[in-house]
Amino acid sequence: MKIVGIGDLLIPEQYIKLGFVEFEKAGHEVDTIQWDLESYEELQNINLKVELEGSEAYEPSDNILKAVEDADIIITQFCPITKHVIDSCKNLKVIGVLRAGYENINVDYATEKEILVYNTPGRNADAVADFAVGMLISECRNIAKSHRNLKQGEWIRDYDNAATVPDLPGKTVGIIGFGAIGRKVAKRLHGFDMEILAYDPYVKESPDYVTLVTLEELMKRSMFVTLHTRLCEDTEHMIDAELLSYMRPDSYLINTARSGLIDEKALYKVLKEKKIAGAALDVFDVEPPSADYPLITLPNVTVTPHLAGGTVDAFTNSPKLIAKEMIRLLEKESSRFVVNKQIFDTVINKF
Repeated sequence: MKIVGIGDLLIPEQYIKLGFVEFEKAGHEVDTIQWDLESYEELQNINLKVELEGSEAYEPSDNILKAVEDADIIITQFCPITKHVIDSCKNLKVIGVLRAGYENINVDYATEKEILVYNTPGRNADAVADFAVGMLISECRNIAKSHRNLKQGEWIRDYDNAATVPDLPGKTVGIIGFGAIGRKVAKRLHGFDMEILAYDPYVKESPDYVTLVTLEELMKRSMFVTLHTRLCEDTEHMIDAELLSYMRPDSYLINTARSGLIDEKALYKVLKEKKIAGAALDVFDVEPPSADYPLITLPNVTVTPHLAGGTVDAFTNSPKLIAKEMIRLLEKESSRFVVNKQIFDTVINKF
């Protein structure tokens, strides 16, 4: 069996090779190719285009097609696997994506062609959880703002939230989306002695220090609301004007997930009118946002350029995580990483 890994600027090909060493020990061939792009900005632009328009929005170059044409398994992070790529591969049985999102894979066509698709859920869960907690503290304690001001020669100690700057113990945080990242955020904030609420329609049980509530109750009770759910048709603009109106005047909204979860115009309005204390945002409808982007211009917002998941550990460990699950294929065992589980039994008979 031949595995071909497509490396990129964030997960270079050598890390894929290293991650799949157990396959080599089992007698399988592991080859890699580097998806050569001019800059990280180019990678971001391609990724954003694919997120907005789907996997068919970008076709890989001919050297990628040549490298994968006889692969049984393709491993990729951001390089799209389109209908054309799939049709160019005569032996393809499995596609592995080195992240939780798989927008760059034409999953429907892969399923039609009886090709399994694996993703890597939770690969950057620690990175995002750490970042979300950092954003929460940075906004309510004015860390980023005061840093910027001091760098500009301004000694400013009073900010818009001066009358309500909180200690965290005893305060309520609401976590929307209680999957791998949401649970890690809860565990971290439990260490701050906070009261923790969570909303997730797919979760029925939680740790004893987390109370599952409705979304409306969470928005009304929480001083801090942090988003950790996936963006899909059901969750797009789930945080709309009505839900924002439930938030307290001393509350904060933190988003390190996807901008589409929030109606940005409605959020701008409540922040501009100071109906809530502030927001911390790592994601935007337009990336990169310009200096006059409405949310960027507000004084009660901490902003970062889509950094939450970007740690060396998150990137380099991804091939190891997915390989550990995919090697179970050799024993004809399934995995929670399989996206299109409905065809697993059919495909496994090809191994």
